[in-house]
Amino acid sequence: MDAFVASRLPAATTSSTPQHAATAATHLRQSPLRQGGTASLTAGVLLALCSARGAGRPNHPRAARRRAEKVVRHMCHRNCHGGEHLSPERKRELEAICEKIATPGKGITATDEGPGTIGDRFEKVGVENTEEHRRIYRQMLYETPGINNYLSAAILDPETMYQKDDEGVPFPEALEKRGIIPGVKPHLKVYELPGTKDTVMQGLDSLAVRCREYKAAGAKFAKWRSPLQISRFGPTKMAIEANMNDLARYALICQDEGLVPIVEPDIVMKGDHDLETAVAVNVEVQATLYKAMLDHGVYMEGTILKTNLVNPGLSCDHDYSVEEIAVANMMVLRRVMPTAIRGVNFLSGGQSLEGAAARLNALNKVKKRLGRMPWNISFSWSWALQAPLLNICKGQGGKIPLKEMSELYLQELAIASAAAQGTYQEGFPPDVIREDEKKDAEAKKDEPKKEEEKKEEPKKDAEAKKEEPKKEEEKKEEPKKDAEAKKEEPKKEDEKKKEPKKDAEAKKEEPKNEEKKEEPKKDAEAKKDEPKNEEEKKEEPKKDAEAKKDEPKKEEEKKEEPKKDAEAKKEEPKKEEKKEEPKKDAEAKKEGVPA
Repeated sequence: MDAFVASRLPAATTSSTPQHAATAATHLRQSPLRQGGTASLTAGVLLALCSARGAGRPNHPRAARRRAEKVVRHMCHRNCHGGEHLSPERKRELEAICEKIATPGKGITATDEGPGTIGDRFEKVGVENTEEHRRIYRQMLYETPGINNYLSAAILDPETMYQKDDEGVPFPEALEKRGIIPGVKPHLKVYELPGTKDTVMQGLDSLAVRCREYKAAGAKFAKWRSPLQISRFGPTKMAIEANMNDLARYALICQDEGLVPIVEPDIVMKGDHDLETAVAVNVEVQATLYKAMLDHGVYMEGTILKTNLVNPGLSCDHDYSVEEIAVANMMVLRRVMPTAIRGVNFLSGGQSLEGAAARLNALNKVKKRLGRMPWNISFSWSWALQAPLLNICKGQGGKIPLKEMSELYLQELAIASAAAQGTYQEGFPPDVIREDEKKDAEAKKDEPKKEEEKKEEPKKDAEAKKEEPKKEEEKKEEPKKDAEAKKEEPKKEDEKKKEPKKDAEAKKEEPKNEEKKEEPKKDAEAKKDEPKNEEEKKEEPKKDAEAKKDEPKKEEEKKEEPKKDAEAKKEEPKKEEKKEEPKKDAEAKKEGVPA
């Protein structure tokens, strides 16, 4: 042990004085961290020396003890460390998701049935179990308008995590667009422990890898169910501890991969046990669960509990009122439930919608009456919601009537939401909101603007007050204006009566007015043309005299035309000879004879 510790200490530790070592050893003996044994004590002394060195006040009792305990805690990985391995960012991320899931008045729709389970339900109502049928059925559960008024989260089967809606959008993304947090069921199959009737859930070995894949696909949380049954000899302590330790390990792995773990210890309703026995078993199971989670170092603020309602067995011969069952559930929560956990979402456990809603409603009423219960208490239902929907498929020839199912689904969610608030009244279904919760988001975006407007309101009010005297004066003058207007009304009426006559007369005179408008133009053009006409008249005699003078010349030219034609014919041979002269000169040059 000494060699193990020494190999992990810095070299500078050797410079510590014996006095420091003695002081640290004294404080370590008094520390609650001491586990006993010489090896532990030696390791503690060395660790205390490492932490005390260079601290300025090595002999101060409190400083030495704090340093010793801190180093031992980190080296020995003390239990109940509360997720100290997680970064502050990761813790804030987990808490934010838990806060959204635990939104008051909203719950979880559990749609994580595997292909086999949902297939059995389909076959009972005459629907073929195909992947496409499963896809369109889940699409209706996720995309019915208005569901985000009642749902904060949805649990998906691994198959559904990778399916898409009709628009090609993966289901996790489609849910997030509606403000519904998508989660996944990562556990595998139930395994019966040999030699017993107790069971455990398989799937821890490859859980980290699967969680990483689911987170990449859009999951924000996971849910692991550990079923147990009350019987004459069970559940045994071994079965309780094995299942609760599995839940704690699952929660630790999920948080390390960035998923919020929903832990689900499920005491099934089979059996003939009474309510008192159910309370005792649920207290033992949940106490073991929280102890295991703390021992494993799970960050409790980043988890959600999903559990069964504390109920008597289905074969119990005593009837209990919903108020008695509600008080029993509150007793269990008060005795063992950590206040660090934000919310409790009860499963339906095979109950009908009416039965589950009545019990949840009574539970929330008791919570309000008793007080001192900080948890959000809501629903995480599968069968209670889906059984009435699947009944609609009967007699439909294998078809899935999605429209009728979505309408009923919305009514069921309204009932569940009312029960989660303690306002459900049996026989008086609540009003249904059929529009998506987009207006609220838009209203939140507008809040900064509204705040600015509120800040500006005092200025506007001051300006309005300044203008009030003017408005009052205007109001005082209004009667005078009204009186004047009334005096002028008879005149206006007379004018209105005369208007048709004036219009008729104006229409009759319009052609005359147009002719009158054109007359000045015609007169002006005529006046412009008068000088031209007079000059033309004056020049006409001159033109006639000149024409008479030119007549003898034209007659002589006509007589000389034959002579000119004869002379032109005589000149034609001479012109042809002149044209041939350049050719003769060119030939003479070629022959060397001078021209």
